[in-house]
Amino acid sequence: MTRIHSHLLLALLVCWAAPSNADSWLPAEPKIYVSPDQTYRVRIDPRPITSPLAYFSDKVKGREPAGAPKGHKDSKATATIEHLENAGQWIRIWSGNLSNQVAPVDALIADGGKYLVTFDNWHSMGYGQNVVVIYDGHGQLIRALALSDIVSTDHIAALQHSVSSIQWRGEPHLTPEGLLVIPIVVPDEQEESKEETYLDAVLRLSDGSVISGSSPDWQRAEATAQFVARQKRDYEEQAKQAFIAPLLGPSENTERNWHGYLNEAFNRSSSDWKDETTSTTVLRDPNAPDYAASEGWLRDALLPLDYEHGTMSFASIAPFYFFVARLKAILADAEPGQLKGSKVHVAAPTSALPLLQTIFAKTGAKVFVFDPNIPIPQRPDRLKRYLSRD
Repeated sequence: MTRIHSHLLLALLVCWAAPSNADSWLPAEPKIYVSPDQTYRVRIDPRPITSPLAYFSDKVKGREPAGAPKGHKDSKATATIEHLENAGQWIRIWSGNLSNQVAPVDALIADGGKYLVTFDNWHSMGYGQNVVVIYDGHGQLIRALALSDIVSTDHIAALQHSVSSIQWRGEPHLTPEGLLVIPIVVPDEQEESKEETYLDAVLRLSDGSVISGSSPDWQRAEATAQFVARQKRDYEEQAKQAFIAPLLGPSENTERNWHGYLNEAFNRSSSDWKDETTSTTVLRDPNAPDYAASEGWLRDALLPLDYEHGTMSFASIAPFYFFVARLKAILADAEPGQLKGSKVHVAAPTSALPLLQTIFAKTGAKVFVFDPNIPIPQRPDRLKRYLSRD
């Protein structure tokens, strides 16, 4: 396929919601946390929910308490603080509700049971007005802090975000001097960096005040955060414009760009886009050292052992004539009707459709082309839903 010029960078379309990465959470379970001196402990019991799915469904519908089993009206997690007496028995000191709707992610209890600190909310780390909550030894609230009370909004924007959470901290600890130390992730200008670096945020337990943030190390970290946040905002704006604009083939003839183009072209032009997804296969340059693997993927897509009809999309970094030759060679081994019921989309000039239909004729597949030189407008309903998120 010859190099095609794009209206905007198609790489952005591969993950236009780039800050979001997949994540998963197990159901919240009771946990026990013990003080460093081993004489106090806190048991945290999550609020019962029937399932994570029921919880999220109720949240969407505005039902509270979300996901609660029938007959349960509890709306908060509960905590019970106990003290180890000389006789070796745990004696309850206090029991009551926490600010978390389901459960905190972590907790700490200070020596002497003087303070209880909880961190984050189940399934939404980094979000909410109770990312860090400090209680006294009798469950009285000292202070609840949002993440923006600890670091700047640019710092938050520069951190890695998953679908549900912000990856903002390491493992916190308490000091004998009555301080809470939280290792804060320092944003990295190089997204490929494999190891996270941290900078300690320090809070005073007695009143919840943040007493860190003015050191040269913090100033450097914030300067980096501002740079990374600006890059992300620019990226997101480019991705937004790419989503809105008519779609053309990628300006750079790369595997990543072609995968992004095929997926987006399918979503914009297929009548089945709401109910189906498409697999995407890209044939590499035959001179590339890793070419053989891509021809294997092409063969596996076209001649599966256990075939169930579906939707497939193909593009080629290799010249189009070479791609056509490989299609012919592979499909020569196909059984008549082997792809019956399937839909095949190929990134190719519109003029190539009759040739492609002939090549696939005996397989029974329906063949379509995405012409990279013909702009594909965004669907109005898809665009409306996308813009409503702003």
